[in-house]
Amino acid sequence: MRRLRAYVSTVWSTLSRVGVDPNPTEEARAVAAGNRFYILAVAASLPWVIVLAVIGGPEPAPAATHAVMVLAWAAGLWFNRLGMSLLAATLALIAPLMQYAYLTDVYSRDAAFHLHLLAIPALCFALFPSRRWALRLSIGILAAAVLVAVFVLPTFDSPRDGYAIENVRLLASFNVVSVLVLLYTIAAFNNFYYQRERTRNAILLTEAQAAAQTDSLTESLNRRGIAPVIQHASRTGQYALALVDLDRFKRINDALGHGAGDVVLANVARSIARAVGDKGTVARWGGEEFLIVLPKVSLERALAIIEHVRAEVEDEYAMDGVAERVTISAGVAHGRQYAPRDELLRLADAKLYEAKASGRNLVLGAAIGASHHD
Repeated sequence: MRRLRAYVSTVWSTLSRVGVDPNPTEEARAVAAGNRFYILAVAASLPWVIVLAVIGGPEPAPAATHAVMVLAWAAGLWFNRLGMSLLAATLALIAPLMQYAYLTDVYSRDAAFHLHLLAIPALCFALFPSRRWALRLSIGILAAAVLVAVFVLPTFDSPRDGYAIENVRLLASFNVVSVLVLLYTIAAFNNFYYQRERTRNAILLTEAQAAAQTDSLTESLNRRGIAPVIQHASRTGQYALALVDLDRFKRINDALGHGAGDVVLANVARSIARAVGDKGTVARWGGEEFLIVLPKVSLERALAIIEHVRAEVEDEYAMDGVAERVTISAGVAHGRQYAPRDELLRLADAKLYEAKASGRNLVLGAAIGASHHD
């Protein structure tokens, strides 16, 4: 049973992609929708050929014309493979219009064959891309005209040649069930692909938002991405902001080249993030400068965390085999709950400048309104 399901799934997937452009355009989606419709329509209509052959009717035999309609749907796959999707879709909709009008004429409107035409407008939207609106409209109007004719013209009042009313009622029962299954299948497919598109769009939106908030080189947050983190830290209690800058980064670029400098910058970003861990959030603030947000910490605790970061970077790039020694300097600013972000950033920048002027590879900090530092 599992092998059978796998085989059916493979066949379905293969036939659904016949003639489909790999680019996800609206035309490609229309071709894929057409393929699925042709497969299901052929599978659903083949039993009707047998039913019509058994029940019979006047010449030309309804079973034969129904078989021709099934062949027209099967041909749609071939036309799509040849890149003639417009012809395939048009033929796929005109064939049932003619066949169900003919069957209604043979067996009368009481047999309910004309109910299948209610699905034509929905199929127009599935099989034709939006730029083919004229075809959508024309075939929809034609289907409506045929339905009106079925209800108005007397030729559809009774079956030909006094056909047995019992058979007409039997056909009506089959058709009602068939149309309900058809409409349910269309609705189920529409819902499935609608939900799939919603999921895909949600993923794309999430990826776009992540890309907009992430620095592509270091894979850290950028200024836009860190802004809500700062706001949250400010609202939840005392917090600290630390500006971290690589010492003499220009010398590294000059010695190793800008490509190698980018690699160093990305590696240092990962080292900083690893050293900070779950105690804070790291973002690239610009150039070789990083911002670290430390929520719910005292100034002493913040200084200890950033000093640990400084020591980790220094130790990592003091190992044998490292082409250039890399160190960082940092300025830490601490504020109480709701302390203004801009004030903390100015203070952190001032302490960073002071650390640079004091010999680099140093962490200095202060709290808003305080004059002491480490």
